[in-house]
Amino acid sequence: MYLLSILQVFPILPISASNRSIWSWFERHNIETGEVTHEYIEPLVSHLRHPLARCGAFGEFHLMDRTYILPGVAGTNKTFLFDAGSSSWDAGSGGPSLTYFARVWQLYGFDWHHIEAWEGKTPSTEFYSTVPSEWKSRVEYHQEWISTTPLQQPFVPSVIHHTTSAENYVVFKLDIDSNSVETAIVEYMLKWEHLELIDEFLWEHHVDNYLMAPNWRESQDMSKTIADSYEYFLALRHRGVRAHSWV
Repeated sequence: MYLLSILQVFPILPISASNRSIWSWFERHNIETGEVTHEYIEPLVSHLRHPLARCGAFGEFHLMDRTYILPGVAGTNKTFLFDAGSSSWDAGSGGPSLTYFARVWQLYGFDWHHIEAWEGKTPSTEFYSTVPSEWKSRVEYHQEWISTTPLQQPFVPSVIHHTTSAENYVVFKLDIDSNSVETAIVEYMLKWEHLELIDEFLWEHHVDNYLMAPNWRESQDMSKTIADSYEYFLALRHRGVRAHSWV
């Protein structure tokens, strides 16, 4: 009941960004027409979560609030979601990711053509039992632990390379609570010659951050700080990827 009252106070609405003193942006140049456009994205500031996390009466709720994330515009392209770390359609720590992408990103014009998910513990029958009937034909689930190298499958960047094309709009979410696996994948992506295939990347970087200490202690990389997170996300953005911090 308490959660319901909070959701009524803070309805999920699409963000309409325009103020460059608040938002970061990608500057896109059309080499054929010379047109320059600006594509907004949430800035890399503070603890890379909702600005009100741990602040005021609703601070704990905002710790898991994803409404600060500003997706791009998929347009008419086929949209693909690759979710590494998803054990259920409608449940999960911090809120289910697949329900979030299906419902919230729909507000931004995303109609998922194909969703592919991985998680090592949950059996396929258990996972598919949570998927609504209208989504079953578009969802593919694997009870597998993802790999850190293209030499061993499933390696999500390789799956993306073999499944999608430059004309598709590709979203990759990475959150398996293993800092060594996740960091290895991100560092591979930064050197990857096919990185342009990924339009959006969402990642919870587990570092020495006081916001993560109570619940993520076992998965934190205490050799890295939030400053290292800034460097990773900024490097991906410089490569043209809409890189978002996940919760």
